Amino acid sequence: MPICGFNEKMLNGLSALTEGLVEHGLEYRCEKNGETIDQGIKREISDMTRLLLETHRIDDSAKRVLTEGIVRYAQGFYMLTRKTGINDYKENIRKIMDYFKFMDSKYYDELEGQADDMVELVKFLDKKEI
Repeated sequence: MPICGFNEKMLNGLSALTEGLVEHGLEYRCEKNGETIDQGIKREISDMTRLLLETHRIDDSAKRVLTEGIVRYAQGFYMLTRKTGINDYKENIRKIMDYFKFMDSKYYDELEGQADDMVELVKFLDKKEI
């Protein structure tokens, strides 16, 4: 991806984070709260949406961007999980990592340095399935 290139260590870290979103953020918390997975996903997405409405109050721009980035990643994963179900979440994680590999490869192998590199990258990303 056009941030610095993706490598296996980065992908493994994201995979571990994402597994934690399921195992702790959904399975554990839903059991603790007496919720279904769907109810837990809805609650998590709602909480994150409310948080994102307040992050503009974080004065440190680096901290604000980090906070918004991790929240948006989790929110996106929960949205995908809600659509596809939790039963095969490891396959969903693999598909997300493949998407990031695709993004990285498309940019660095084909588009980097072109006048409309980001415009073209987004066109490819829009068509790429997760």
